[in-house]
Amino acid sequence: MMRTGLKVLALVGLGALSTSCRNFNPKDYTSPQGIAKATRTVVTTGTDLNRCEKLHANPSVQEEYALGGALAIHFVQRGDGLLLKGPGQALHVYLNTVGKNLAAQSARPTLEWTFGVLQDTAQFNAVSAPGGYVFVTRKLLQGVENEGQLAGVLAHEIAHITLKHAIRHYGSVKVNTCRLVIGGKLIINDTAVARLMRAVEGDGTLELDQDAGLLGYLSEKTLDFIEKGNSREQEFEADRIAVELMLSAGYDPQAYLALLDKTADGGGAFANHPKKKDRQEHIRAHVQSLKKPDGDFSGLATTGLRSPPLSPAFAAVHGGSSTRGVAKDGK
Repeated sequence: MMRTGLKVLALVGLGALSTSCRNFNPKDYTSPQGIAKATRTVVTTGTDLNRCEKLHANPSVQEEYALGGALAIHFVQRGDGLLLKGPGQALHVYLNTVGKNLAAQSARPTLEWTFGVLQDTAQFNAVSAPGGYVFVTRKLLQGVENEGQLAGVLAHEIAHITLKHAIRHYGSVKVNTCRLVIGGKLIINDTAVARLMRAVEGDGTLELDQDAGLLGYLSEKTLDFIEKGNSREQEFEADRIAVELMLSAGYDPQAYLALLDKTADGGGAFANHPKKKDRQEHIRAHVQSLKKPDGDFSGLATTGLRSPPLSPAFAAVHGGSSTRGVAKDGK
């Protein structure tokens, strides 16, 4: 069953996925007549199936934004919506100020970075999607004690995006979908078949934003990977980049280590994650590896690193009744 969060995106096109395309010729898709013929000839040779591997290519930025937008809608729906109204608006501005400053230090500063607070008060979690979407739960923010800790969690999610971890999953989904279609094991509409075959014959990128049905299907399958959690090495990799982003923005990585103390080990999407103590040891080792013999960071200075107090806007995560760790009068 399609998850509720993606139904809005997929209803227009996904209903058409019931259209039969039991047989098609992958070279016969460039004209209306060709698309119509796409339901008649099954291509099952190993050579043709192997051609689907081209879909592992990095998506275009437009394709990435389409995928990320679909995933973002799912995260917002699952997280009980965004905290935006009233005091939440000031918090939203503050979160984006901190997040975009970190993203500006990253390998992809020109993405349209978007940061938001999910209303979820049950899950101590943060999630991210291709295209620069980063969300943190209200529950997590209730445990954040200073801006350095906030920077740590945002930097970690920024790193997942710049390292294209979700996009790797998406590439595997595209390849598998192509193989199933060519093998006659997946029935999708003729236009979606045509788009897949154009991508195979072209540079591997999809016009994903022009086909709501295909977008909904591929997003759903990508979510299945995301919800299983990242691998140990992907988490270590994101932690290393997060530390470097924090240093570039002037934050003390010790704040991130303190935040990790608050996380839980194992279970759900965290089942494949390394233990928090292993992550902390890995971060400490990486910080040491960045230091020159004289104690300074390569290309960075250790002096001036900080973990400043949170903005008064942060009181919104406590319902406006608490200012624990929050700067008064903006100081």
